[in-house]
Amino acid sequence: MNKNWLWDRELNISEAKKILKNPDHRDFIPLAALLLARNSEPRMVFKEYLDPITFCRRWAEIKKRMSKDRWQSRRIVFWQAIFEKLKERYKGQGISLRERRTGFRDDICREVGQKLRDIRQKKGLSQKALAKELGVSQQLISRIENGKENISLIVLKKIVRALGKDVKIELSD
Repeated sequence: MNKNWLWDRELNISEAKKILKNPDHRDFIPLAALLLARNSEPRMVFKEYLDPITFCRRWAEIKKRMSKDRWQSRRIVFWQAIFEKLKERYKGQGISLRERRTGFRDDICREVGQKLRDIRQKKGLSQKALAKELGVSQQLISRIENGKENISLIVLKKIVRALGKDVKIELSD
């Protein structure tokens, strides 16, 4: 593996390693994409730079970043094969590669979502039917009803109108 894969960056190896150990770092995806674009030795990549589970969990984002450069298509195919192999191994070990996302939850979002669910159910509408009427996905309706989506007042008005109701907002102390 080329130890000088950062040759055109103002970043040294130790800084790069620090970023690649933190998948929440804002530069993680671009740096991981660069690393994989310039290296084809999985053992060394996983030994020195990337945790293989983190690689698997973030592969879709890394691949998307790599695909912005059409010259990377062969590298993407190579790393996709590595991903598939690791995915099967972890699946066999019972390791989940999907990170559990808690989603946005705030008391007001939860309360509004529950009220919208109650109204929808009283009208006998399914989430899918409401979503179709609004031109959105059923999953979005589910996230709203579970308080995991911070919707705008305009979106709230559209949903409420689709349910045949009006919005009344009351501010209190």
